[in-house]
Amino acid sequence: MQFTEHNNSIKITVPVNLDALSAHDVNSQLSAAGFGRYFIIHDQIANLLVEYQQIQQKIKEQLQPEGTPLTYRIAEKRDAELAFMIAEDQMSAAAIITAAWGGAPISANVLVKGAQEAGIVFGFSKEHIIKLVTHASKADSGSKTKLVIARGRAVVHGQNSRFEPQIPEMQSRRNKPLVQTEDKADLRDFGVIPAVRAGDTLMRRHPPTAGVDGMLVNGTVIPAVAGQLIEWQFGDGAELSPNDADLLIAARDGLPRVIENGATVDEVFTVKNVDLATGHIIFKGSVVISGDVAEGMKVIAGGNVFIKGFVEGTLIEAGGDITIGGSIIGHQIANVEKDTEYSTELKANGDIQCNIAQYAKLTCDGNVYVNKQMMHCSVSAARVYAGPEDNPNGKVIGGYFYLDYGIFSGNLGAPSSSNIYIELNRLIDPIAEKQDVLRTSISAAKKDMQDIREQLEKLKKIEGNNQIELRKKALQQEFDDHRSVALALIEDVKQLEIQRKEKLSETLIVVRQQLFAAVEVHFGRDIVRSRREYGPSKILLIDGSPAIEPFF
Repeated sequence: MQFTEHNNSIKITVPVNLDALSAHDVNSQLSAAGFGRYFIIHDQIANLLVEYQQIQQKIKEQLQPEGTPLTYRIAEKRDAELAFMIAEDQMSAAAIITAAWGGAPISANVLVKGAQEAGIVFGFSKEHIIKLVTHASKADSGSKTKLVIARGRAVVHGQNSRFEPQIPEMQSRRNKPLVQTEDKADLRDFGVIPAVRAGDTLMRRHPPTAGVDGMLVNGTVIPAVAGQLIEWQFGDGAELSPNDADLLIAARDGLPRVIENGATVDEVFTVKNVDLATGHIIFKGSVVISGDVAEGMKVIAGGNVFIKGFVEGTLIEAGGDITIGGSIIGHQIANVEKDTEYSTELKANGDIQCNIAQYAKLTCDGNVYVNKQMMHCSVSAARVYAGPEDNPNGKVIGGYFYLDYGIFSGNLGAPSSSNIYIELNRLIDPIAEKQDVLRTSISAAKKDMQDIREQLEKLKKIEGNNQIELRKKALQQEFDDHRSVALALIEDVKQLEIQRKEKLSETLIVVRQQLFAAVEVHFGRDIVRSRREYGPSKILLIDGSPAIEPFF
């Protein structure tokens, strides 16, 4: 066999004799001649073998002499091929290289030039381009190699003004008792109660940011939305610094408290104990009680409430946080599930912190922090931490919980299988209620549409006149209006469902030591119940279903 190359085509010339000739013979000789990576034209090889056999037959019949040459174009050189795939959102682009059939590979420069011609002008990755062309140059002939070579830049919208408290104690202290030695801590001592004097700095306002424009791979700019300047909200006892419009200072002595976009300085009412001698305490500022709150007494404050000792009172209510160095000791008045009444109730717009809580009703917008244990309480809060926030090792025994996100504890439940009923639905229920209202409106709209459709069907059976036609048009318009409203309401329900699932995905219960039986957890309408004892566990939604998983 002889092979000749001309204009990127490979031709074979083979003299016909009585020896057998196969496709394998041709391919082997083609590779031996240095054309193994070329594109094989299999149809031409098949035609060659057919004609070879035909001439062989003529030679056998002595109709044609041996050595008659056959020439066929059986292979060709092909350069590597280049294609591009741009993502639908224009935020990434991939190059696809089909490896050469003996021809020229794709170089990095050729790839970049081709990408630019395809409209890809931004976000090239030099590393990925070199990796792609190197791999494709060594790949099997005709194989395809794909790699992302350019990525857009995501838009970063500006942030609004940010407010930073300048006194650490203005932030919640997260139930961390004051450590006296490495092995000893006073569980009643949460440090010095934060106080300021007139002129002390309270809060700094950081200016809004401009954001960073995004860029698609085709060069289109996605403008960033600049953050907005948020105005100060001035509480009583706070004012702007005369030298800095972004600095809030105390206008009087008192207890500082964070409010939305600002701060306030509460006046302070201090008392040793709250009992029959003092009467109920109702004060617009903050209240500091260095002793205990006796049974039957009330403390209602517009600011924070600090209680050094025990609480057995009827009501503690605060516009800020409630911090108790001792314990909350209540008792059960009526034993009706989920309607149990307690002798002691605490309400806070911020957090509630204490050492121990038993048989009490706790309601707050923030978190509940219990240093050691909580027994048979009714709690409505964002989260519950039994133990320090960074190491929740306390105990939660019995009770009812209506929470935004979850519980973090050492033990949850008890060997006696005290029932714990947990609903992680405080953020979910309002969404579900809105969905129910919308679904009722959708049903009403569908009923109206059905009534209109029936009227239209009746009118179609009546011979037309101007009045009938006008009535039909009016009904059709009314039908279309109801349909538009129904579709809008259906879309609202879908959006609320997305919100509901997002909120549920953030819920989590973590038990670091032991989870006991009789703990029932509700995720929306889904329920999971522990029916035995577990080691360290977490309770969460997995693929939309509640589950109890090991916690490592």
